[in-house]
Parts: sequence; structure tokens; C-alpha cells
Amino acid sequence: VKTAAEAKKKLTKWCKDNECDVPFLQDFNVHRDDCDEGRAVDAIARSPTLGRTACDLLGVDSVRLYQTCTFFKAAGQGETSWHADLSTSPFDTNDMVTCWIALTDIKSYEQSPLEFASRSHKDVALPFWYDDEGLYNPSGDPREYEPVTHMPLSVGDSTWHHGWLLHSSPPNDSKHDRVALAITYVSSSAVTLGERDLRQHPDPEDAESYSAWLNDVKPGCVASHP
Repeated sequence: VKTAAEAKKKLTKWCKDNECDVPFLQDFNVHRDDCDEGRAVDAIARSPTLGRTACDLLGVDSVRLYQTCTFFKAAGQGETSWHADLSTSPFDTNDMVTCWIALTDIKSYEQSPLEFASRSHKDVALPFWYDDEGLYNPSGDPREYEPVTHMPLSVGDSTWHHGWLLHSSPPNDSKHDRVALAITYVSSSAVTLGERDLRQHPDPEDAESYSAWLNDVKPGCVASHP
């Protein structure tokens, strides 16, 4: 595969053969790209305004930039399942927050806004007692978290969510692509997961974000890295 068009064609065929939806595209750590767009994202992600907002929301003195990620959900692509961002990260912390910035207008439910299970980040019992089905499908749990969306969003508008907050997004049933930028911060004192007594390991979805530096940080130590 040498071009994006060839990759898309191959992926579409594979999904059709396996009777599943074509997944939306994610591009990790765009702030590290050596181009005008990458430098612009880096300036936004490291802006004092966003950094201070992250600190205020988490109640900490300082934060560290964990990752940036663009999400490209083409018209007609399917839903994003319920998940919590900290379950895909290598941190032993509760102090994570993500700023999700709309790069296209999101005026209706058909344009795939984020949905949040409000206050689910405070619910320790849900992931402790229930399996993945109970964790990632809160509407099927007796708590019956009511999904909340924040619309309309214009280009540049943002929402913030905690690292343990369950969230998802519906299919993009509009005629337009939906694009967003997510910027995630953790407390500067956040440590990496230890090696012993882990009930489970992080989902590898975000490995692209930490694989370059994780082995340079001893387990259980502060996640200080470039």
C-alpha cells in the first residue's frame, strides 16, 4: 500500500469481508509533526490558557501534555463505543482531562457529537464490579446514566471531560465529515503503572502515543519524558 486511496480501498474491502463498519481515522501526536499544521497544534496544546484550565479542572498545580489526536469521522461512518480515556493510557492516576475541539461545525445529533455519561468518572463500583459490557454500555446498567451532549458546536468550540468519564459518539449520519482535535493533559505528578498486581493492562489503542518513551520511565515513576 503506497497511497491513502489504496489504504482506504483495502480497509473498506477488509471491513466488508468481515461484516463490520469502516473505523474512523485517528492521527496521534500531531503536535510533533514538523510542518505548519503540527507547529500550530503544538502552540495550541501548550498555550497557558489551556494549561491553566486543565489545572483548574483537575485541582492540581501543574499538568503535563500527554497527547494530541485528530479524529476524522467520514460521512456515513459508525458509532464510537463507550469508553474511558484512562483505560487506554499507561498512567496510575486519576488526574487526566481532555479538551475536545470541534474542527467542523456540529449542529445536530446526526453529525456525531460526543455523548457523556455525566458523573460516571466518580463511579468506582461500575468498573470494579461489572465486566466490560457493564462498563462500556452504561445505558444497560441499573444506574441508567442519561447520555448528555453539548450542541451546537461551531469550529473552535470545545468540551472537556475527565479521564475516567464514559463517553461515546453516535454514527455520522450527516452528509459531511466530522473532524475534531483532542488534547489530553495529566498531572505533572502522574506516575506510570507498576509491574505488580494489575487487574488488567491498558487497552493498546493509544500505544502510538507512549511507545516511544514508556520504556525510558521506570514503572511507578513520574512520567517525565520529552
